[in-house]
Amino acid sequence: MARGFKRIKGFIQNGVDIATDLDKVVSSLTLGGPTLAAQRVVAELQQEGPSWTGRFSNSWQIQGPQGQIVKGDGQPGEPRPVIFTSAPFTGPQALAVLAAQQVFKDKTVFRISNFSTYAGQATDVEQSNFVRPTPFPTTQLGRQKFEKYEVPQGRVNPSYRWQTGGGSSNSSSSSTADKDWLATYAGGGKLDKAVKIEMDAVLRSLR
Repeated sequence: MARGFKRIKGFIQNGVDIATDLDKVVSSLTLGGPTLAAQRVVAELQQEGPSWTGRFSNSWQIQGPQGQIVKGDGQPGEPRPVIFTSAPFTGPQALAVLAAQQVFKDKTVFRISNFSTYAGQATDVEQSNFVRPTPFPTTQLGRQKFEKYEVPQGRVNPSYRWQTGGGSSNSSSSSTADKDWLATYAGGGKLDKAVKIEMDAVLRSLR
């Protein structure tokens, strides 16, 4: 989440009237923007990732620079937002945190992770013996993807989540997200775009 901080630093140094709006500018730019960006990223990950019962989608969490954590409830259902209900810092507090953390030197501000016990399988980094908990996904999001990925063959286990087919012709198998969806999101430009959208929005609101 340190992306965009060089732009922020230049914005502050190049003539913002911090004499009257220090609290607003500092908290909004240096922590408010990344907070919103982290929340957007989680919302996008919920849509990109697999969804069957919804437990994985609702197990994302965001950790702030001082260890404060906001997390999903880990319960079944459609993806629910993970949101800081109030700004975690005032302007002076933000300055102190940033100075202590050396955020302007490309230090991570917010960390996003998933606390599901099967996060490794869901994010395609671990193999498993996949068994459908129900005949069809119980979330609307999962059902939309199920139609796209179902194949008329069972799985070969163990396998990665996306490795459908290759098994018995008496059953079918499916996944509810693209292969390596998380790595693609992080490295394919969508993560950077999500951060840029929120940081730019904060900059526009303060001009």
